[in-house]
Amino acid sequence: MTYEKKQEKNKLIYSVVVTKEEFEEYCKEALLHIGQEIELKGFRKGHVPAEIVKANVEPSHILSHAVEECISAKWVEIVNKENIEAIKEPNIEVLKMAEGNPLEFKAEVEILPEVKLPDYKKIATSVPKSEAKIEEKDYEGAIKWLLESRAKFSQKDGVAEKGDLIEITYFSKDLEEKKDRFILGKGHFFEGLEDGLLGLKREDQKEIEVTKEKEKTLIKVIVNSIQKMEIPELNDEFAKTVGFTSEKELEKNVREGLLKEKELSEKQQRRTEILEKIAKETNLEVPETLIERENQGLLNNLKERVSYELQITFEEYLKQVKKTEEQVKKEFESVAKERVKGFLILHQIEKQENIVASEEEVNKKIEEIASQYGDKEKTASEMKNSNARFYVEDEIKREKIFNILGC
Repeated sequence: MTYEKKQEKNKLIYSVVVTKEEFEEYCKEALLHIGQEIELKGFRKGHVPAEIVKANVEPSHILSHAVEECISAKWVEIVNKENIEAIKEPNIEVLKMAEGNPLEFKAEVEILPEVKLPDYKKIATSVPKSEAKIEEKDYEGAIKWLLESRAKFSQKDGVAEKGDLIEITYFSKDLEEKKDRFILGKGHFFEGLEDGLLGLKREDQKEIEVTKEKEKTLIKVIVNSIQKMEIPELNDEFAKTVGFTSEKELEKNVREGLLKEKELSEKQQRRTEILEKIAKETNLEVPETLIERENQGLLNNLKERVSYELQITFEEYLKQVKKTEEQVKKEFESVAKERVKGFLILHQIEKQENIVASEEEVNKKIEEIASQYGDKEKTASEMKNSNARFYVEDEIKREKIFNILGC
């Protein structure tokens, strides 16, 4: 095989010639492969002689099979030899194909663009570190959440009050019938709904005016149940129910956990700021292919959140926000572009600093993650033999990059 290469911006074009002798081998393999699958009277499947196969199968079918296998194999050879960082599958154009002759084809592939970085280490040092601190309200909020998560509920025959767990069925001319349950006073996505529920009893029905997207509308509500929430008292006895010996030990653990979360948040914020500053000083043409891929990922993530958090279909969500799917995607474009730019910058730093994740490092990290699960050996084995391994490898390299940047 021989080939010529030329480059147009971030696109590579290869003109490839596979010799007659090489291509003949693929034609023979195609004949054998078809012979494994073909069923002919008088022969067992997989035992049809090559000459019989050739006599009973269209030559064009054998040839197209050989061309497909040959191009696939030769393209892999080129990618490995040239270290091509492709961002999508190549466009293949067959130029000449005939049995007993060389095979000629052209391959066009979009690659990662060249990134010329500024002095990223100097930029990183210009972003100051901030000390992580927790405020008393952070601790109080965490304790409140913990106590409420262990609350007991009992059926209530009286009227609904703030702090009660209420279950309702609601619908309107624009909304299909749905059920929902929540704590009154926590804030609902329909403004005005909770105030309208206060004072109602079980089995009561009422039309309540709510605000959706700054527009007022009436929804019909049926109260299915009201439960009183009994929050436990914070003391040594409660601490023991959540695995601590005393209230003091629980407080110490909560404060330490909050501080770690705060430190992690500050660290991530500084990393984001450093990356943004590097990006501002990097002249880079971001490929539309990568922007579209990231944009689609953001859209898919939104769809999952709408389904899980709002418990409505994406079509219903679009009606509520009065937008089309294309309008939502358009709003994601700038975020998608910045994310891709960040990825390209980190990838270039990885290459310039020769950052790698060794097999030992990857396996160790996988075992750390697997130790958090019940069957850690099975989990580790599955991760080592799946795409999860590549994710772990990327995370290790990413951490090394930020270590070089001092964050």
